Amino acid sequence: MGTLQLSKTFKEKQIKHKYESEWYNLRPILGNANWALFYVMLGSRETGKSYAVTDYFCHMYKTKGIPFIWLRLTEKATQKLLTNNAEKLVDPDLRRRYGLNLKTKGNNVYDVVEEEFTTKKGEIKKREVSRKLFARVYAISTFYNDKGSIYDNEFLKMDPKNQYLVAIDEFEREKGEKNTFDITYSIVNQLENLLRSTKERTKVFFIGNTLESASDILCAFNFIPETWGTFKLKSKRCVIENIEPTELYKARRKGTIADILLPSASTFTNKQNVDDTLVDKSPLITPNYVIKFTKDQSHWYTVWNSGIIAKYNGEQKPIRAMRPYLDEIYSTDVAKAIIELFDTRSFHYRNLITFKQFQQDIEALKPRKSG
Repeated sequence: MGTLQLSKTFKEKQIKHKYESEWYNLRPILGNANWALFYVMLGSRETGKSYAVTDYFCHMYKTKGIPFIWLRLTEKATQKLLTNNAEKLVDPDLRRRYGLNLKTKGNNVYDVVEEEFTTKKGEIKKREVSRKLFARVYAISTFYNDKGSIYDNEFLKMDPKNQYLVAIDEFEREKGEKNTFDITYSIVNQLENLLRSTKERTKVFFIGNTLESASDILCAFNFIPETWGTFKLKSKRCVIENIEPTELYKARRKGTIADILLPSASTFTNKQNVDDTLVDKSPLITPNYVIKFTKDQSHWYTVWNSGIIAKYNGEQKPIRAMRPYLDEIYSTDVAKAIIELFDTRSFHYRNLITFKQFQQDIEALKPRKSG
């Protein structure tokens, strides 16, 4: 996979942080992975992930004048951030520390300078002197509405200090949340709307809670962290930090409502509940057939040794199409048989990421009426 955990010195700092710090610190991951384009942070709620990223963005705005972009999954979640002049976007203590006076207009958030003046009636009022773009807030799910309208092709040219700073907050669906759109497809398209062909001077932060099932975006990076730590995916220009709850965090959360009523929920504990019982690393000897979910080869799988599923790697074997219109012979009975083998846990998988990706592809199939 090409993943490497960070240096021994960095690990020692992480161990020290575990016992001495209550809140997440963004600086180590930035300082040890300045080659990265994507920064993925996975951890329990209320560890300070979003706060740390917002603090960094506010610092970059105040010191270098760089605005940022904040993305949420849905339009409803986006509107919550923009309500009452972006009250939920930036914490009150950060507003005070950086002297921010925020006003919203559409999807834009401005830092406004105002001055007091006295009216002819002797009333003291405020008037706007200047405003500067502080942030832009968009929904991922409605990327199709933003095509061709939100890319600023002059932004990087305006100042050599400028860079794109993007946060994708809570990019995972919660347990029980309705699946109404493809998260990965929507994220990629919205980032394409915002960044186009930009490759440098860009940082994209994914801020998520680790749930029992791997998120769509982790499958896109082809890596699921099974242990605590920070992992480098050089080929993907990505660094993933799987944050272990600190002792101070555990002490603060002990006895809370979530601790009492949902003590094992991964959103609050970041505990890894990984089912690896179906992972089989036996030698792949004989390929039997290829399962195709879409025309995209990243959704093709080869079945080996009469039951071990691995990612497709060019094997020329009979095709089992899971949908019609894939330019392959489609049989409802064959597709149902594959689903039944999955449901009865008859398949084994080369590794955990293959299992999770295959599971996602099965779940993405639209149910068909019987008969």
